Amino acid sequence: MEKIKLISRLKNREMSAHEFIDYCKNIIINIKNKFNDLHMVSTWDDSTDSKFYFQNDLMDFNGQNLDKILIYNKEEDVFSNQDGQDKDLHENSKSWVGFNTLVYISREKSEVSDISVNITQGAAEKNKTALINIEFSDEFLNDITKESLIKIIKSIELSGDLIYAVIISNEFRRKVKTAGQNLWVGFLTYFENRNEARALPDTIRIHDSENGIIIDLDDNMETSDQNISKAVKIREILGPEMLNYIP
Repeated sequence: MEKIKLISRLKNREMSAHEFIDYCKNIIINIKNKFNDLHMVSTWDDSTDSKFYFQNDLMDFNGQNLDKILIYNKEEDVFSNQDGQDKDLHENSKSWVGFNTLVYISREKSEVSDISVNITQGAAEKNKTALINIEFSDEFLNDITKESLIKIIKSIELSGDLIYAVIISNEFRRKVKTAGQNLWVGFLTYFENRNEARALPDTIRIHDSENGIIIDLDDNMETSDQNISKAVKIREILGPEMLNYIP
């Protein structure tokens, strides 16, 4: 299988740091629940220059480990607090640009993680990008199925904020992208429930989900001429309105 990844775009929701951590915890639990063998959850701890592993039930994935969960620059980043003079990060702080974390999920403790989940969400300012992007290890990709990838998309959909998600490789994205559009048609492409996508021809496989649809390009997730041609055809039918993300 090609080196694929999941790229998504979300509706932004203003959050405190504590709310963002709870939000991320729910997403990680939903992803873990799709796989029986993914037990270890970790982040990178700059203070020890090593991974910090959370309890299997994620009871310690909370504000007490705020510095291990959130990625930020202590010297430069400023936050909004009830005390307007206080610019430091606390559990109830808010961020104008949003919070960010990178969480690793794996079958066992290892330097190489099976799944890496990058989450940005919670900006207090409008028009800020919110996303969940997921990358997979080569070993994990050898075992993963299309059905499992669909389950991951649906697990992110449970956040209630998913607008768009795509399973795609860098090579395939280079082949199908076009000027004036910042979203792409990939091997699997999720759209929040929109009637326009149902105008696709019957030859295109579509899976219904809780709040949207998943366009299933082909049984083989590879950068073939046939798949490129099919993705470009879908791109032309959907048009720039569907394939542009405006936060």
